[in-house]
Amino acid sequence: MNKITRLAAAFVLSGLLLAAPAAQAAPALLGASANFELEVNEMELEITDDDPRPKGYLYTSGQSDYYFIVWMSSNPTVAAVDGDGRVTGRSAGEATITAITDRGECAACKVTVRKESGNAASKKPALDHTTLNLVIQYNNAHPSQKLQLINTSGSFVYAYQWMSSNPEVATVDPEGLVTAQKPGTTTVTALATNGQALRCAVTVNSDVGKVTLNKRDLLLRTVGSKEALTASVAVEDGVNVPITWVSSNPGVATVDASGVVTAVADGEAKITALSPDGRFDSCSVFVGLAADKYDTEEDLAEELKLPDPYVAVRMNRLS
Repeated sequence: MNKITRLAAAFVLSGLLLAAPAAQAAPALLGASANFELEVNEMELEITDDDPRPKGYLYTSGQSDYYFIVWMSSNPTVAAVDGDGRVTGRSAGEATITAITDRGECAACKVTVRKESGNAASKKPALDHTTLNLVIQYNNAHPSQKLQLINTSGSFVYAYQWMSSNPEVATVDPEGLVTAQKPGTTTVTALATNGQALRCAVTVNSDVGKVTLNKRDLLLRTVGSKEALTASVAVEDGVNVPITWVSSNPGVATVDASGVVTAVADGEAKITALSPDGRFDSCSVFVGLAADKYDTEEDLAEELKLPDPYVAVRMNRLS
């Protein structure tokens, strides 16, 4: 069918539609086709005070090489439709939206428009997460998590497109599965058929090469006492990562190349284990009188979790 023939068909089709007593007669005039259909055949829109003109989008599936598609509503006062398949709810009721191609194929969707009753406003569709944190591990280079729409019960709203603002950090597939690629941040957006753009802030971190000490707090009650710290590095089995040990206050506590801490004098120090790529972990060491203030290392750990002003007062009292 050439361009002129198709244009002629459009005029004929328009005449048939105008001659039909109601738009729902179109399917009977033209007939449905297995090659042409809408992605949904039912849609529900709700009119609320915040959204007096709710919108939904209809999309065709199957062949896509049509010269034109005509969209029509059986009851535009209830639900209108534009040339792109965007449906707008106008008043409570039902309408049939019909799409007709230049080849005479057609497909229809039943649209139900409801009006919010009283103060019982139904929740709008949303993503089940507005923030997402993914951590890359040495044995899981591309962690993933699926995002889903919630508050869609009783409606026909779904996400028809998913996008990532920075695919180099994290990608998202057509089903909402977010997959980490490298450390950074990105925003995943889901476009819903009711016109909403739903977003999730995604942060990707990496634990590959992370250094972890066996203790974060250490009490050495007598000068001269020793205890060994061990550092583990998140790398593949068999890979040896050299660790550099540093004391913030060698006058209170020293540490050797094997991680053995030795109490030198009363006070506090911080022992740090550092890897070649700059990853590190630290342990707070309390010696002598400073250590005697705590019954256990767990007590020390709990106090170190207190807000900074309290810790500053405690530190000043010890000095």
